[in-house]
Amino acid sequence: MRTVIKKRLLFLVSISIVLLGIATSGTAIGGCIPVAGNRILGRDLALADARFSALPATLIVGFAPAPGTKRTYVAAELQRLARSNGISVDSFEDICFELAMLHLTEEDATTAMRRSLPADAVLKIVELANFDVPAGRLEFPIEGLEPLGALNHGVQLWHGHVKYAETRQLSFWARVEVTVKFTAVFADKDLAIGVPIAAGSLRIETRIGPLERELAATRIEDVQGRVPKRELKNGSAIPIALLVEAPTVRKGDPVAVEVHSGLASLRFEAIAENAARDGEIVELRNPSSGKTFKARLDPRGLCDKCARAVVIVAAGQKL
Repeated sequence: MRTVIKKRLLFLVSISIVLLGIATSGTAIGGCIPVAGNRILGRDLALADARFSALPATLIVGFAPAPGTKRTYVAAELQRLARSNGISVDSFEDICFELAMLHLTEEDATTAMRRSLPADAVLKIVELANFDVPAGRLEFPIEGLEPLGALNHGVQLWHGHVKYAETRQLSFWARVEVTVKFTAVFADKDLAIGVPIAAGSLRIETRIGPLERELAATRIEDVQGRVPKRELKNGSAIPIALLVEAPTVRKGDPVAVEVHSGLASLRFEAIAENAARDGEIVELRNPSSGKTFKARLDPRGLCDKCARAVVIVAAGQKL
């Protein structure tokens, strides 16, 4: 009987020693120590094992692991680290670290999306990426909202990301339906690329529809006379970023040329070989000689119907 009691006492003492060792070390039971930054620091080791409290809190021990992975410091590594920092300990248990991970909900995504949407936008999340992400700030910039496709039935893919560990980010996505009430300038007929837009080809309307990531023009005067960089169909809202100023001259237009060579100057009319705007280089053809040359368009015209170009040539050069 005494032998049985003695064995039980020895067993309880052994369990107590093990539990005391775990409590002393501070190592997480059933998991790794979570870290939030780019580096594993001295304070992180101290959380795992109180014997490392002597380390400077901001001492860089190593890199934080990638999301979903672990960084394990084996006993030998810990022993070397302790010895190099004047910590005298006989033995260590392995310590592992991992980034704190969480599963994002529709509520999390809705909150992030609302920061990028107009206040009156109607939002419906159709599908949300289904994987864990590092704890951080979820963002859905409006630039990440893909254009609405003809076959998508009002559903758009929205690319977002989670910012974590100070400088890192992880991509995240959702499929959404977003509708807004907006007033914009619309094409009243098909608009060709590179052709100045007449006021009669435009109309202003207020509509309810999907949110476009391109900012549409809201005033006729912001569109009239400018040219689109791509074709626009009748009924399309006109993105302001799609418009450029009309060229000052087009191919075949007459250009009043002013030539300077030393103290001498010459004026004559040439023909533009390409379209160009004020301040740009244009290729011109001398109708008398048939030769081509380049000059910079000057905004100060010499006549009502001519653009003006200035060219400086070396002595003896012929145009």
